[in-house]
Amino acid sequence: MIFNFGLAGWNATAIKHAIDATGRSSLILFGIAFTASSIESIWPSSISRWSLRNRRWIGLSFAASHFIHLALIISISVWFPEPFLREQSLGQWMFGGLAYVFVFLMALTSTDRAQHWMGMKNWKRLHFIGGHWIWTVFLLTYLKHVKEGPLWFYLPFLIFTLLMIPIRFAKHTPPRAAIRASI
Repeated sequence: MIFNFGLAGWNATAIKHAIDATGRSSLILFGIAFTASSIESIWPSSISRWSLRNRRWIGLSFAASHFIHLALIISISVWFPEPFLREQSLGQWMFGGLAYVFVFLMALTSTDRAQHWMGMKNWKRLHFIGGHWIWTVFLLTYLKHVKEGPLWFYLPFLIFTLLMIPIRFAKHTPPRAAIRASI
């Protein structure tokens, strides 16, 4: 990103490219943290175990990436407001704004001490609701990007986003052998 600004300078186009890049890096980091326990239970491997052991740090890396994303959005809104602000809907600001509240609260509570202070039930509730809200914002974002194009570029990110939910819930689905045995 710094390399991008070094070559292109500080202008609206360079900031938009950086916004897109940080959005994509945030999506990947979020996806790894969001599905780590499910992937470990479905497809155990050294990589899935590593992801699960480091999920907190991956989640905090997502938060850092996404707050850089927010700083870039604020920067373009201040220094190059048109046509950027005109292109954003009120819904994007509201849904995205609440997602940032969740990102902040989830990052703030990503410690053993916060889990103890909140109680595991409340901590899990915050992270479940927040994670699904953030997932929904990514889904809406990449649906919009796919519509606007280029399709070949954004479709893999939309598919990645869509696959997170079945992967996440597959952990809670009993294996077919267990279903057949109970019949």
